[in-house]
Amino acid sequence: MKGFMTELSLKVNKASKFLLIAFFVIAFVATVYQVFSRFVLQSSIVQKMLPMVDFSVFNLSWAEELIRYMFVWIVFLGIGIVYKSKEHAQVEILLHYLPEKLKGKLQVLIEVINSAVFLFLIVYGFSILKFTSQQISPSMGLNMTLIYGSVLVCSLICLLHSFVNILDLVVGKEEKARIVQVEVANENPHIG
Repeated sequence: MKGFMTELSLKVNKASKFLLIAFFVIAFVATVYQVFSRFVLQSSIVQKMLPMVDFSVFNLSWAEELIRYMFVWIVFLGIGIVYKSKEHAQVEILLHYLPEKLKGKLQVLIEVINSAVFLFLIVYGFSILKFTSQQISPSMGLNMTLIYGSVLVCSLICLLHSFVNILDLVVGKEEKARIVQVEVANENPHIG
């Protein structure tokens, strides 16, 4: 089970990175296009050069909304990626001063608390989706569940990573103990 969950966590993390990069590229291109269409195509110089062309047609009213929604998804996908790599903000002072035996137990407790928070966000995320299922975005006409779904997706991803962290802490500790026992047995074959 540990191998399957670890593999699933890695694949989800890889897919999250791919989506994050794709959404960032979309947001970047849309931003550059918006700047170009506003400040170049609608500049007085271009309008004097080509007075017969209405460049306001090239100003996409929905692009700003698209950029905003892309960044919402970028942030929530990024949360899962950062959580997986354990690069999020942490208070580690207690871990530094605890004895080794208690460090592992504290890390498991922290992951269990994180899992509880992610479960709460999943439940709350579903209630948000029910509430927003009838809302439509003003410019793009998207159902807002596509946007608010980012909270739910992020929470599911983080819960998966947290579960794998717990397995690593609990099962990894047992595996280390078995390895130490095997090493001791190999060093002292006449014992036991």
